[in-house]
Amino acid sequence: MTQMKTAKLYRMVMPDHLCPSGLKAKWLLERKGYRVEDHHLTTREETDAFKDEHSVKTTPQAWISDKRIGG
Repeated sequence: MTQMKTAKLYRMVMPDHLCPSGLKAKWLLERKGYRVEDHHLTTREETDAFKDEHSVKTTPQAWISDKRIGG
């Protein structure tokens, strides 16, 4: 049996903003056969804290096999 490939995706999903880049990243990962663990960043504060914690300037950000591949 083949093991399902998994990716973790962190993207902005706020009441007044749905990040188009996050949607595209999710679509691309799924198209390449990944099961996406979709983590929503739902506030500006949560998004800023995520970016600070991971030393990144933008979202979305994705990880495959515990390696950050970027956004």
